[in-house]
Amino acid sequence: MKNYFYLLFIVLFLSACQRSVQSTYYIVRHGEKADDTADPVLSAAGQERAEALKKLLADKKITQVYATNYQRTSLTAKPLADAKQLNIEKYDPRKQKPFIEDLKKIEGKNILIVGHSNTVRHLANGLYEQDTLKKDLEETDFDNLYIVKRQTAPKKKLSFQAKKYGKPTP
Repeated sequence: MKNYFYLLFIVLFLSACQRSVQSTYYIVRHGEKADDTADPVLSAAGQERAEALKKLLADKKITQVYATNYQRTSLTAKPLADAKQLNIEKYDPRKQKPFIEDLKKIEGKNILIVGHSNTVRHLANGLYEQDTLKKDLEETDFDNLYIVKRQTAPKKKLSFQAKKYGKPTP
């Protein structure tokens, strides 16, 4: 009987060591802006897009939400953050490399990151560790959703998906 106990213990221990640890990052650009001022709010179309994002990610078990200090990114993240009762954590878009390295250290979480036309590419490529997106988003491009999955255990495995959400933009 004692041998069975040890065998069971070893099997349980080894299976725990082989546990898969994966984080999923959902990366979007902010919704459409109301105007071209330095820190605009979202237009009606941008508000609709933020709601579409909330609905799309409602069942994804998002545990963290990141946005820059600009209103348009925070307002894009707000409907989902409110629905999940999460705080929106701020990041500096001018310090992307350290932010990406911090994101890579997060294990077993699903995370929304809202960025800008000139930051989304760097976030997605940095998390995926490949230059998959070759250029910044166009100024009229708001409907892209990039999904990066990072599995760190039992061995490192990365995946990348590009999708569209909400109403198509030109």
